[in-house]
Amino acid sequence: MKTPILFIGDSFSDDPAGRYYTDGDGSGEEFREEVLRPLLSELNNLEINIDKNVEGYGSSFLVEAFGGLIKHGYFQNDELSKKIKISYSNIDYKFYKNKIQSYINEAKYNSEKYISTKSEAQKKGVFKGIIDKSFIQETLNEANGKYKQPHDR
Repeated sequence: MKTPILFIGDSFSDDPAGRYYTDGDGSGEEFREEVLRPLLSELNNLEINIDKNVEGYGSSFLVEAFGGLIKHGYFQNDELSKKIKISYSNIDYKFYKNKIQSYINEAKYNSEKYISTKSEAQKKGVFKGIIDKSFIQETLNEANGKYKQPHDR
């Protein structure tokens, strides 16, 4: 199986921000629940590019997205560290890579049931679901060798 590359700025958001759905579209919770969790549940490995078309990240986004995978019991620390590779070409993003790895390493499983903030955010009108997530299935297809034929595009 080929290791797919997820470009956060191209596929998810060029301005990923906030911890919860209630912080608006592009939050860490949205990225974790609707992107990382489905991809990592199906794939052995995933490369995540953090610098293409992204100006930076807030700690709340990174903690919720990556540390939340451990906190909510989806993965164990060492298992997640082996599944993902964080890549960048701009050396300034080494800081974010190190933060992601520290959030993963320091995260602890919280045995409380995960309660999504999505419906609350939708009721308040702060989460509109404007990010197209069709790239998730495309990434899974590519990883499994199911490429689109020219006439399917």
